[in-house]
Amino acid sequence: MTIKDMINELKEEDFVIRISPFQEDGAWDGDVQVSLVSSEDNPLNDEDFAYISHLCSMLCAVIPVIEEDEYVRDALHHFVNNRLDDEVPDKDEPSYTSDGNVLTLTSKTRGNA
Repeated sequence: MTIKDMINELKEEDFVIRISPFQEDGAWDGDVQVSLVSSEDNPLNDEDFAYISHLCSMLCAVIPVIEEDEYVRDALHHFVNNRLDDEVPDKDEPSYTSDGNVLTLTSKTRGNA
């Protein structure tokens, strides 16, 4: 999807979190600018607008928090890695063994069988 396609799909009620990497000599220098963008014509009522704006601000605040808090950073890192694992097709097909009436399932379900 191109940026033009994305812009065309935006609705007046949408909020956009824009992350712009700073570059030095064509390489990312490790710093980013985070911006929250919404339309002046957003049709949400003031209370709903404030709630969603606050939610987006909390999402943006994750960046400085993960720089300062190793526990939060590691928890988010673990969560993201597990989510990505869920999106990649598992090459290991579930298998089972039987012993009389007992079936034993072998699968990578991480406790979600």
